[in-house]
Amino acid sequence: MRIMLRILAILALIMTLPGVEPIPVITGSTVVHDLAVRIGGERFSISCLLRPGVDPHAYQPVPDDIRRLTAARMVILNGMGFEGWFDGLAKEAAFAGTVVQASAGIEPVMTAGCTDHSHDHTHDHQASVPDPHPYNSMRQGVRYAENIRDALIAAAPDAAEAVRTRAEALIAELRRTDAWATAELASIPKARRVIIANHGALAYFARDYGFQVLAPNGAFEDSEPSAKQLAELIALIRNQGVRGVFLEYAKNPRLVEQLAAEAGVKVAATLYLDGLGPAGSPAESYQGMFRSNVAAILAALR
Repeated sequence: MRIMLRILAILALIMTLPGVEPIPVITGSTVVHDLAVRIGGERFSISCLLRPGVDPHAYQPVPDDIRRLTAARMVILNGMGFEGWFDGLAKEAAFAGTVVQASAGIEPVMTAGCTDHSHDHTHDHQASVPDPHPYNSMRQGVRYAENIRDALIAAAPDAAEAVRTRAEALIAELRRTDAWATAELASIPKARRVIIANHGALAYFARDYGFQVLAPNGAFEDSEPSAKQLAELIALIRNQGVRGVFLEYAKNPRLVEQLAAEAGVKVAATLYLDGLGPAGSPAESYQGMFRSNVAAILAALR
């Protein structure tokens, strides 16, 4: 209660200052947007270029994006190449504001199609690239929040105390969620900790929570698996009794459904790996998305 009263008092003071208008900020992903709104508050007008359900790797900017970008003072991206379309958009909009990478400072984990991220199995695979989805581990989500906090304070020093207070409260929530996930996922027997999903978006999750993750497509879905790779995955599913075969929200299910059918297993559930779910869904917020994924994994593997 004291924290909320401090925030309200600071915001009331800021918004009564003459000439103070919300700072326009654009975000490049729904996860980053959710965190930025939680941390920024009323001092910022924050909007996202993407909607829930839009594939960020296949996104094609529209003319209105140029207008919105031209009016913005800051853009907060996920980074690591997640928004591969942004450089072209920024050039077309002649954007001269600040560009922030929410994933800055996170040690990249390499991934590729049909790649094992945490165990000692070997597979033929495409050239490894950094997995641009660190946020799928809640531990890395803390770094996102810290980077966003620092960027917003730099943009509006007059709102520094309110931003810090909001960020502290959010980071505490993220750490509690990480602790919950760590405890719950530890109950899954090690032999069952194998997840197969459509593309390579769980490398940080695998590293931080102790899983083997296999993906028929690459981290950016720009590579197709070979017949040999598919055969290896099918054999692995059969031989190890893999139960964690998952679809992904807003992704073509064909390949994963084919793998499951040929291996003789059922698809476990749908994960949210590239962004938030629609309003009203369990995955409408960042923490909701993560908890939904963990719950689906627990239900399938425990």
